[in-house]
Amino acid sequence: MGLRRFAVSIIKSLIVLVVATLIFSSVTLNFPGLIKNVFGDIFAYASPEAQKQTVEKLAEACSSIGQENAVSISQVCTNKSLLDSMKENCRNYRELKRRGAGIENEEQVRETCSQIESGGLEKACSQSSLLPDFSEIGASCRDYKSGKIDDREFFFSVIGSAIPSQQTGMPQIGILGEYNKAVNYLNSNKVIYFVALLALLAALYLLIMDIRLFIATLAQISFSIGVFIMLPYFAILAYDKFVGIDTTPILGSMFGLGTAFEPKAIISVVLLMFLRTYTTFIIITGFMFLAVGIFGKVYSLILRGKSKSAELPEAPKPKKKKS
Repeated sequence: MGLRRFAVSIIKSLIVLVVATLIFSSVTLNFPGLIKNVFGDIFAYASPEAQKQTVEKLAEACSSIGQENAVSISQVCTNKSLLDSMKENCRNYRELKRRGAGIENEEQVRETCSQIESGGLEKACSQSSLLPDFSEIGASCRDYKSGKIDDREFFFSVIGSAIPSQQTGMPQIGILGEYNKAVNYLNSNKVIYFVALLALLAALYLLIMDIRLFIATLAQISFSIGVFIMLPYFAILAYDKFVGIDTTPILGSMFGLGTAFEPKAIISVVLLMFLRTYTTFIIITGFMFLAVGIFGKVYSLILRGKSKSAELPEAPKPKKKKS
């Protein structure tokens, strides 16, 4: 009997783990998108003074951004006809140079043609996706100066433009890389989740062999899944309310205004990253599992109360006294 209970407990835990993993696998982590949102949270949870100083630093940096150069590089990299035209101009330059004709801005033309003919421009274009999008940063600067966007939108836009958008995956480093590979494999083969879940449910029923008890056990599992999903979420909200998430040191360190190595600030960033995995779908699903589990528990208690009342023997009728 004890061994059977132990086996049931293990299977219940495995079912909770499989279902929770399946639910969280619905979140496809776009690493650059995650980082952009976390930076936005870092700004939002910093002190107003730190926010003001950060925006001032970014606004000062706007004047040093060469918007025209950034646009021309972008045009060359995305416009093949423009690149072909530049190559043709270089051939014309070489021909004119051979004839001894005078060239306006010859030094600049010679340097540009050397870059094109040596393949340096193609190499720069191939690496452009790893560089900040200065054209977008320049546009954000203009929008902020004209009052079209507020401080938070300005910060989010500049930082977002500075993060390469082509790196859509998480870094493949050490255990994080192995974990990411495993998650990607499971996400591309979701049938594994359902096969494992059906096998566990079948094993659970074979151990219980009672339909009412099996349904009651499923209600317990549903409640456990809801707790497993929602407990960290509520814990983070409670931490924010009673302790407070403060990212001021992190925001300040990004612009040389302080040190980031403060335990509370690091904990705050970790919690914000974890909170970003909770989509509306996951939160609603977690509440649904909790609701089903609670309803199942209440229903089981009602059935148990009815069965106990039915088992109670009827009170003996009082005998009439003989006259």
